[in-house]
Amino acid sequence: MKTLIIGAGISGLFVAYELAQRGLRDIVVVDASYPGSGATLRNLGCFRSSFTSPEHVVLMKESIREWLRLGDRLDLEIEQKGYLWVARKPETLDNFRKLVEFHHQFNVPTRILDVDEVKALEPRLNTKIVAGAMFDPTAGKMSIIKNFTKFYLEVKKLGVRIVPYTRVTKLVARGSRVTAAETSSGTVEADAFVVAAAGDSRDIIATVGVDVPIVDVPRHPYVTEPYAKAIEPALIIDWDTPGSPHVTQTKHGSLILARDLEDTPRASLYSQRVDAIPHILKPLRELLPFLSEVNILRYWMGYYDMTPDHHPIYGPVQPYENLYIAAGFSGHGMMMGPVTGKLVASWILDGKPYIPIAGNLTLERFKTGRLVKELAVIG
Repeated sequence: MKTLIIGAGISGLFVAYELAQRGLRDIVVVDASYPGSGATLRNLGCFRSSFTSPEHVVLMKESIREWLRLGDRLDLEIEQKGYLWVARKPETLDNFRKLVEFHHQFNVPTRILDVDEVKALEPRLNTKIVAGAMFDPTAGKMSIIKNFTKFYLEVKKLGVRIVPYTRVTKLVARGSRVTAAETSSGTVEADAFVVAAAGDSRDIIATVGVDVPIVDVPRHPYVTEPYAKAIEPALIIDWDTPGSPHVTQTKHGSLILARDLEDTPRASLYSQRVDAIPHILKPLRELLPFLSEVNILRYWMGYYDMTPDHHPIYGPVQPYENLYIAAGFSGHGMMMGPVTGKLVASWILDGKPYIPIAGNLTLERFKTGRLVKELAVIG
């Protein structure tokens, strides 16, 4: 069976990897640019299972387990240093307690920290404005470029053919089957098609008459010059400030600061938002006063490919029996990579997802109105 995967980011490569692991040999991955050029290489590299829906918690737990297993085998750079969800308001702690109780139902060991415990975990935090926090010890961060490069080479070792700079302009269908993809390099026929092209998935699948509700929402992380170790957790999140400002520190010392800001959907990746600096830095500087001394070197722009309920779209694309999608991760595609690959591979080869709850995340939910809400769309 020949499989064409559209999109050579982390999702597309993990689908190819899992299909190859299960014995398929004719797998082609095409990308409009170079592998990883989209959201994969434009994210913070953090991961967690402390979400607010059963679907996200179950799938993310599995994905973290797979990342760690793969990390041991491929010598990837992954560390679990936890997420610190900071509450400025006492009432937020009440909500965090409910979340902790919810997480414990799935054996995710989040816990509430009082002010003294927060100070012990992160001494630089200004606890005068902090009521407490929720801590997720299973969360962590990874080296994006190093890990992606190692995994990319591993996929190629399995015989997967990866073709860059090949844009898919149209899918061709006959009856209930997609038969080919028209690309900038010619027509490619296949037996199964997987669209894992982030926001571009919407336009590609629209060529066979199916609407995919994904909107590309810009994000503008700022990067500082390198510093000695400045923060302990993998990510610190200011939950009570609108847009949830957050900060992480890379292995080489740079701090990355970001916040959800209103912006024009699908704005050019070369658009500039220098006005975002005070919006991002001010609340984080209140929590971490030393940030007033940092020097910002640059920033990059990337997209969250957002769905209406902030969950990915997985599985078959009806009415076609050989068309599948893995897109709309709302900023969580890198951390969900391993489980994405295994889920889509199981849909293709077994006709169903190997984790049943993933069946709630097919494209059909937007027709039936059975959306699965996620509140914690950050990092």
